[in-house]
Amino acid sequence: MEDRRIRALEPPEGIPALNMPALAPLLDRLTTTLGTSFVGAGTLVVLGVVLAVSGRYGVAIPVFLLVFMAPASFYCGYLVFAGSLRMRKLIHKPFRLVSGLGGAVVAGSRVSVPLDDRWLVVRLPAPLRAQLAAQQRLWVLGPFFLLPGVMGLRGGAIRDAPVKGSRPLRAEPVTPRRMLTLHRRMLASHYLIGAGITLVAAGFSVWIALDLPDRGNSLVSETRVLAVLCFLAAIGLAITALVLARPAPEPRWTELAVVSGPASVNLFGMVTVQGRTVLPDGRQVTVRAGGSDPSLAAGIAATGRLWVLGVPVAGKAAKAGVPGHAVFGPVKFGR
Repeated sequence: MEDRRIRALEPPEGIPALNMPALAPLLDRLTTTLGTSFVGAGTLVVLGVVLAVSGRYGVAIPVFLLVFMAPASFYCGYLVFAGSLRMRKLIHKPFRLVSGLGGAVVAGSRVSVPLDDRWLVVRLPAPLRAQLAAQQRLWVLGPFFLLPGVMGLRGGAIRDAPVKGSRPLRAEPVTPRRMLTLHRRMLASHYLIGAGITLVAAGFSVWIALDLPDRGNSLVSETRVLAVLCFLAAIGLAITALVLARPAPEPRWTELAVVSGPASVNLFGMVTVQGRTVLPDGRQVTVRAGGSDPSLAAGIAATGRLWVLGVPVAGKAAKAGVPGHAVFGPVKFGR
């Protein structure tokens, strides 16, 4: 009874992938956003080269632009050409369900799944590996795949053999507390990476302030302010990471029925949904869900169900997700 009650968004079997709620508009928006970022970052790389040749603004500014913008441009371009555009060519085909992964093996974060006479090698963070080990199923479309309830489309590689040194991926259940803990640790690692990048930006800002040939240039004082702000931001990100790395308490889920419209995709590729629900105290309120993870909002729109960590309160925000799935995100309740 519990399993049937907890429903999650999954691709329509035997139906083209574009019929999956919000997937097509999300791909369109991500392609546009990433393409714009690719061109913008590439333009700044060219600007860095021009400034380096002119020598008017010293060495630090050109190096800053090259160090930060060149990887960003390359990464966005890779996501566009190897990800979004490649996926769009397959979107008229249906996803294929691969279940009973008894022969799947894992090496670190890389999971090798037997697929006919070849192997699909995918890289998964800890929460998704735990979900895959518990559910033993995923949806495949060419080299791309989805886990049940998780709308974040990921790319893998088709190989003739699994990753060397792999061991069997044991089928084992994942408790709500463990799933939440793995999610929080993943977020903590992201915050630590952000703190490191911000600290490097602070160092570059100090270098720029000291390196500018024209000491009367307003950039000198502006980069000093930027250095202080970056340093404070790095401290804040590091503290947040330490808080998230602490063990998570045993979660208590509150299930709510939601009446909503279809999920929408905004300018930045975030999927949101708005609707109405009835809280445990009987009050009918509006609810809005969305964030960087598109799975939560799209899942609510498709299933009409919402699971909140703790007891939801009118007028306040809460953390929501899908029990047993690596899906978490914020929701806001109206009054």
